Amino acid sequence: MNSKERVLTTLSHKEPDRVPYFEQGVASYVASEILGRKAHTGGGGFRRDGIEAALCGPGAYSDYIGRSLQDWGDLIEVLDFDVVTLPWFGRGEPTRKMDENSYFLGNEGDDDWSVVRLDPESDTLYTIDSAARSGDVSFVERRVKAMRESHRVREPMTENSFPELKSVLQRFGGKRAIGGGAGIAIPIEPAWLEAVVLRPDLVGEYLDMQSEIACESIEVQAAMGIDLVWGGGDMANNSGPLYSPDHFRSLVLPRLKRMVEVCHKHRLPYIFRTDGVIWPVAECLFVESGVDGYGEIDKQAGMDLGEVRRRLPHLVLWGNVDCGRTLTSGTVEDVMSETKDCIDKAAPGGGYILGSSNVVHSRVPIKNFLTMIETCREYGRY
Repeated sequence: MNSKERVLTTLSHKEPDRVPYFEQGVASYVASEILGRKAHTGGGGFRRDGIEAALCGPGAYSDYIGRSLQDWGDLIEVLDFDVVTLPWFGRGEPTRKMDENSYFLGNEGDDDWSVVRLDPESDTLYTIDSAARSGDVSFVERRVKAMRESHRVREPMTENSFPELKSVLQRFGGKRAIGGGAGIAIPIEPAWLEAVVLRPDLVGEYLDMQSEIACESIEVQAAMGIDLVWGGGDMANNSGPLYSPDHFRSLVLPRLKRMVEVCHKHRLPYIFRTDGVIWPVAECLFVESGVDGYGEIDKQAGMDLGEVRRRLPHLVLWGNVDCGRTLTSGTVEDVMSETKDCIDKAAPGGGYILGSSNVVHSRVPIKNFLTMIETCREYGRY
């Protein structure tokens, strides 16, 4: 059974030869140690490199993309991931470098700018200021108006709209399961969360445009040959959803259902990913919407994998080995124990893909990362 067959069997809630393994992100520092050379795969420094390349021009940025796809593919082959998704480039459009680690993205004259800064010690690229942070509902009004105007004149998507996905399919298609992307989320800046309450019509229009683009992208990616859609969007923290269940039901649910219907038309499962505690919206999100799976299951926030499996047995589940504590500061024995625990709770009968609770970041010791994978390979056999 090759990786693609293993994952497709798992997605159909049947038991393959062993539990599949997958990570959606691995920090460049960790990948470099494993590959024995400088590698560009993920983390804040990786995204900063993308900003630096973009500031040098289209050719430099194209080289950066090509190099990172090569490195990411090499890591996938060495570690034998069963699912392949694209690295998170996530750079924005850089305008200028402000100091050694800070960059201005976007245009100062509009409502789509931000300032990001790299913290080299934690390998985190974070936003320190943006138009959205200092805005109010009037900001959302202007932003939706601008999006509406650009949405009217946008070009239809084709396969050429997804060059990185095309590269991944050429290298891994038929051998490993390929995950396309189509997310949906309300931005979690204060101005948008205020608009959820005061101007839900604006938020609904924004989500209509977002879901329309997502549905079109699913159609194109399906024709290209993907095996699943890796979607969702951050909507919760350790205390619960960032907006009420009623607002999720009225604003997000109908648009998410539309996207899932397009996926199912092409027999593609839709995996919804979010951190945080999601129990207050679980019925809407994981039953009424028709989504097929749940990823980024946040153990540190209290999302117990066994409870998720008991309450939502129809879902394909991914992750839950705690990347915030166990993988970062636990012993090898701790990692082995937690990996086995995840397999015991979610793998019987199929429908479980093992992985971290989010990504393998730069503070994860190599030995812990490899222990998780080796434990999955040995203990996760059916």
